[in-house]
Amino acid sequence: MSAKNTWKLHRWSTILLLPLIAYLFIKIIHLSTLPYNLILSELSNLWGVGYILIFTVLGLVHMNTGVHEILDDYVHSDVVKRILNVIISIFFLLILIFVCLSLLLIFIG
Repeated sequence: MSAKNTWKLHRWSTILLLPLIAYLFIKIIHLSTLPYNLILSELSNLWGVGYILIFTVLGLVHMNTGVHEILDDYVHSDVVKRILNVIISIFFLLILIFVCLSLLLIFIG
């Protein structure tokens, strides 16, 4: 991907994350006043699961773009860069798997 497209992707993901983060703060404040069973019922509906997945995927795309830009700027060895890219990709994949499993447990429970 070219530097211009990477910059655009990073900026657009930032713009899209801002209202999602604002909504998340409001939702956390609202959920903090509810008992546990009502929190589970609020999070287990389709909108709650969809919101969390969209927020997670968009956040991971944003983080991935930023981390890769930092690697391109500061790591000059191609071998080290490839190893770090694999480690970072595995880390982001594990985060996505963890979020999906957590949502599955909430949705089932």
